[in-house]
Order: sequence, then C-alpha cells, then structure tokens
Amino acid sequence: MGKQYNKTSPIFYKNIREVNGIKERRCTNCDQLFLETIEHFYMKNKSKPEKGFQTICKKCTIKKTREYTVNHIEAMYKYKEDWRKENRILSLSHMRNYYRNNKEGRKAYIQDWHDKNPKKQKEYQNNHRKHDITNTEWNNCKEYFNNECAYCGLPLSEHYYTRRGITKLGDFHKEHAYYDGANDLSNCVPACGSCNSTKNLKTLDELLKSKFVEKFTQEKYNKITQWLEIDHKQYIEPKLPYIITKKQKKDKRTYYYELWTVDDKRNMVECIAIADKKKGLKEYIHKYFPEES
Repeated sequence: MGKQYNKTSPIFYKNIREVNGIKERRCTNCDQLFLETIEHFYMKNKSKPEKGFQTICKKCTIKKTREYTVNHIEAMYKYKEDWRKENRILSLSHMRNYYRNNKEGRKAYIQDWHDKNPKKQKEYQNNHRKHDITNTEWNNCKEYFNNECAYCGLPLSEHYYTRRGITKLGDFHKEHAYYDGANDLSNCVPACGSCNSTKNLKTLDELLKSKFVEKFTQEKYNKITQWLEIDHKQYIEPKLPYIITKKQKKDKRTYYYELWTVDDKRNMVECIAIADKKKGLKEYIHKYFPEES
C-alpha cells in the first residue's frame, strides 16, 4: 500500500531520519513521523526482516484495509474460500489453534453477544433446523448405511468425541443432506462429527467435487441419493401435526415447553402455547388438535 521508494530516490531520505541515534519514519499516507518500530509500522516481510518496514503506518494500513474490505466484500469472501480449499489442512490447523488458545475469550464473546441480542438469539432458536424423526426411524436410517457415516464410512463403534477433556463414544449427527430441505427422514443421513462440520452448507455435488472428505466417493454419493429419493419411504412413520420443544430459562437451571405448528417439511411455523411443564400443553393440544386428543 502507498507509494514505494527505493534507496536512491531523494524522497526516501525525506521520509526517514535519524535523530540522536533514534530512527524515525514518515508515513507516506498521513505524512506524520513515527518511531521506526513494529509498534507503528508493519514489516514488509516477517520472514525476511532485512527488507525493512512498510511505508505506511499501522493506523493507515488498518484504515485502508477496512475500506477495501467494505468495498470488495464479495471478492474478499471468494478469495478466503478459495484459499481454504487450496490449503485445507493448514486452514483447519489455524482454526484449531485459535479455538484452543482463545477458549475463555470466545466463551465471553458468545455470552456477551447472547446478552445483547436476545431477539436474534430467540429467532435463531426458533429457526434452528432440527430433524423431527422417531428413534425407530433414526435406527433404520443408520442400519441402511451399515451403522457407518454416510460420507466417510466411519463405523459408529469408532465414533468418539471429546468434551471438557473427556473422550466418549457418541451417536452420529442427523445430517441435513439438503440444507433447505425437509426436517424428516427424507432429508436425513448419519454423519460423523468431522463430516458434519466439513459439509456445512455444501450440496452433495459440491462436497464430492471439493474432495474435502477423501473417502466420499461416487458410490457413497449414489447410495445417499437412492436413500433420499426412494428407499427412505418404507421407513417413514405417521407424525403428529405439532412439535413440542424444550427450552432453557434464563436462570439456566429450569426449563419450559413450547407447542408449535409445523408445515409439510416439519419446519416449525408458529408457537401457539407455552407452559412450565409438558402436561400444561395438553389443554392446548385438545383445543387446536382435537383429532389427536
């Protein structure tokens, strides 16, 4: 950033001066003099300090970077996404190190955001995509995929996870094969924790092409497609026309229950009743859904 000057340029000596053995550098953007230190200037190349400092001070560099990011937001997102795809292992390593070294800071930031944005938090909870399937349907789904992750083939007997320093054997994630799809068995496949995070919002085609999951082959892709389009139908069970959710109160010790209407995709549409106990919703079920009473 800024104009570059070589050591033969007259202006080079104008922007750098030494007083009583102390070097000062003039920012070519704001025209102010600062001590020539890493406190005020970024290095041109951290791995090659002999190349010296940049010609623009840190404040101006940060300001220009922010302006560029705002004006080229789509290009920045694309650049970062392309970089992550080309440097997947390095990207995951950076992410893990950041989370590992900033646990308390991230926890405090998230809690602060929740306290300042109660409406957004409530909206997220209401719209949070969660499968509405029975235990029998879920077991049949896992058996269809041989009790293995549908993407990488990891056996359920080897699906361990670590929480608070304790490693346990855990169940697979109920993965939405299509993010905007239904919340029932027609859009559910078993996924290990790693594949669940890696897939995120990607489509099956994007995941196959990206090769982020090396063991996700065309054969596994075809089996998932067969399950989603045809084979899941033989395992679907009748569903109630409503969903009851359990939510934690602000004291984080007690809970309350909500009664929601649902659409054809089992998405929650409208909360029609709230009660401190699940039994308290019975009168509303009789009122709004008499055929289910």
